[in-house]
Amino acid sequence: MYSIRPLKELTSDKKELVFIHTPKCGGSYVSSILSHLKITNKGHEQAILDKNYIYFTVIRDPVERFESLLNYRLDEKKPRDDWPKHLSYVYDDINIKLDEIISKMTDKEILGFSPYRTINYWIKNVDIIITLDNLPKLLEHFGYTYDISFFKPINVSNKLRGKINQNNKDRLQNIFYDDFKIYNMVINSAF
Repeated sequence: MYSIRPLKELTSDKKELVFIHTPKCGGSYVSSILSHLKITNKGHEQAILDKNYIYFTVIRDPVERFESLLNYRLDEKKPRDDWPKHLSYVYDDINIKLDEIISKMTDKEILGFSPYRTINYWIKNVDIIITLDNLPKLLEHFGYTYDISFFKPINVSNKLRGKINQNNKDRLQNIFYDDFKIYNMVINSAF
């Protein structure tokens, strides 16, 4: 977990906890828990500066996040408008692997999915950044408890097109360089 300011400072006043849903980071699962706890969820909207709220978001490894996006999108019946037109044929052939698809995408196309965007985009004005495994600790810190076994993962994408090879992982690590800096900062921060 990474907090922009010390947690004591954030929680010194009674402020409302608000979730910003960074796409493909377990947000649908988180949303089901937050709905149960009656915690505000702003969905796929950036946080706005407001002293009355404590904004938090959940992130994950940027390569795994992009792989999840592709698997999720490729499980849909037809490509969305932001899908590269020259790759629309991949929807008709399930045998085309992720590596082949990624290798035919430009960097601009990889960065062009909406509302996907970069982690760097989604953390603007956010006070607390966590990975999914730290959600129970964070919520407990703010006085919320729940039975984790009551909630099941939602929107888990089918993984029918293989895993991403090391060459494409290296390329994605370069493309999402700033996101990896953020991710590493978060996973290396103590709660």
